[in-house]
Amino acid sequence: MKIVIAPDSFKESMSGKVACDAIERGLKKVLKDVEFIKVPMADGGEGTTESLVDATEGKIYYTEVTNPLSEKIQGKLGVLGDRETAILE
Repeated sequence: MKIVIAPDSFKESMSGKVACDAIERGLKKVLKDVEFIKVPMADGGEGTTESLVDATEGKIYYTEVTNPLSEKIQGKLGVLGDRETAILE
């Protein structure tokens, strides 16, 4: 049997990937001989970059950027596995 685990993130507390891992650990305690397929989901908000990068075996880069208030903050850039598509967050 195969079970797909596909949660979205839990706002500001758990990413979709972490949720997948937690659900899988719990299910493995009660279900034997099952293949788990983990697919973190996102609705376009928080967690979207991580979900897309993870699903395509891409990479996330962090760099200092300036926000609309001219404050220096940590910016995130996701490069998908095709090495041609970037996601700015």
